[in-house]
Amino acid sequence: MRARVLLKFAKILMISRLRGTRRSFVTNSITARPVIIALIGIGLFVFGLGLGWVTISILTSSGTDATAVAQIVFTILGGIPIFLIGFFFSMGLLWELNASTESETTDAINWLPITPSEYVLASTLSTSYTYSPLVAVVLGYALPIGFLTGNADAFVLLIGISLVATLIGSVGVEILRSLLARASSAFSRIGGRAMIVMRILGVVLVLVFTQALFSGFLVVRIISTLVGDIAATVAVPVFWPTLSITSLLGSDLLSSTIYSLLSLGFFFVLTYIALFLRARFWITAPPSLHFSSSGSLSGISKLRWLGLSSLSIALLRRELRSATRRKEVVRLMAIPLILPVMVLFPVVFSPAPSSTTTPPVAVNPILLAGPLLFGVGLGALFLGITSIGQEGGRLWNIGSLPVGARMIAKTKIMFTSVIAMIGLVLGLALAVLVFHLAILDAFVFSGLGLTVVLAESSLGIAVGSRYADFSEGPRPRFVTIAGSIIGSIVGIIIMGLMSVAFVVTLLLTFRLGLSLPSILAPLPLFATAFLGLIFSRISYVISIRPIETILSEIPN
Repeated sequence: MRARVLLKFAKILMISRLRGTRRSFVTNSITARPVIIALIGIGLFVFGLGLGWVTISILTSSGTDATAVAQIVFTILGGIPIFLIGFFFSMGLLWELNASTESETTDAINWLPITPSEYVLASTLSTSYTYSPLVAVVLGYALPIGFLTGNADAFVLLIGISLVATLIGSVGVEILRSLLARASSAFSRIGGRAMIVMRILGVVLVLVFTQALFSGFLVVRIISTLVGDIAATVAVPVFWPTLSITSLLGSDLLSSTIYSLLSLGFFFVLTYIALFLRARFWITAPPSLHFSSSGSLSGISKLRWLGLSSLSIALLRRELRSATRRKEVVRLMAIPLILPVMVLFPVVFSPAPSSTTTPPVAVNPILLAGPLLFGVGLGALFLGITSIGQEGGRLWNIGSLPVGARMIAKTKIMFTSVIAMIGLVLGLALAVLVFHLAILDAFVFSGLGLTVVLAESSLGIAVGSRYADFSEGPRPRFVTIAGSIIGSIVGIIIMGLMSVAFVVTLLLTFRLGLSLPSILAPLPLFATAFLGLIFSRISYVISIRPIETILSEIPN
């Protein structure tokens, strides 16, 4: 292990990451200076310090009970390590979702004089340092809370544990990167449609498994069914950094020492796994070509039953084939599939202790519907926002076709909606099988979810066509930062308005329909669905003009 080479390559990876996310107004001279991140971290540390001081001032001036203050300190200091693990892993996960095919299939890394272990450690350091300003702000926030409440020793331990938690989340990304590369290369050897389907399923399963593993909620609930809630929390390694802090706050020095050592050991185990996987899959698998021995003739598509024209069906097939053959788009397609399930985990699999050791037999349908619809809405929005920019240099292919802006918008909305609805159906199937959701409720939520998907998909197309980014590179963005922010805010507002419409209509139904409850019961669902269709139509109309502008700028 060469420390000089390790640090040099970590700097190169970090500069590459910064330049891959910079905008036009940020020059290379700025992104080439890693000290900028340290300066940002210092500023955020001072900001967090002031925020923590304000928090303590509010607690002391309001006459809060000492027990309540202790519980607040327990929650804040104990929650920081698990938050850092989840944040660093999630940011690395999002970074991997945006990796292009070119950045993965190139074997240029094999020509550099570095070893697999040096690459893994350098990448881990790069990820940790890139997002280190978050560590600075949370430690600055915890500093006055720890010292002014007499828990200075817990804060000192928190500094070291936060570093370990940061490294755990970062090295977890390296494991995910190796698994994704292995899954893609393994399935590419099969060829044909089976390869496409298996690669999508493989990517989705890897993302769901790793995210569930590092979130800890699902693991705790599964183990708690066997040994109880407290023992389950102790048995999950991602909670060991948190338990080291909470044990010290509870004046249990021995347990705090044990959990601190276990946290450090967990990091070393993950590092060993990451090094093993990277060394095992260091050489990129060569591309394989598959030829069919038989020909086929295209017949009449069954999609004609939906009233689609032959040209619309051809565009939809082009959209599907283009998406499933690009790794970066395959991972974007996985977002609507995994978000409904992942948003459901923290709600249902709560790690909070309970009086029983078995999970609930049934869950309130509203408790399941809210996270599912919110997750599928965000997934549809994200996929829709990036759908126009995904064309990249292939945009001229569309310009050469006899299609208009309306047909392109409808095709994009239909493709995004189909992918998002698959995610919703998977989430509802999980709710029916595991949480005993009534089948009738599942059908009702699927209908309501369709309107949410149409509204968010149409909004995504409208925003994505206005703020499309067609630049290609190792980390294509597909949409500008301004477009991402605007789309996210408006998308959440639309789902909020639909929720308000549901609640208001439900209250009016209870107030005015006491005599005819069975007739007026579906009214809140109909009102929410109708509002979603209105938003979908408005967004569709708004998207026409930007798409026409894009088509007019394509050279003939």
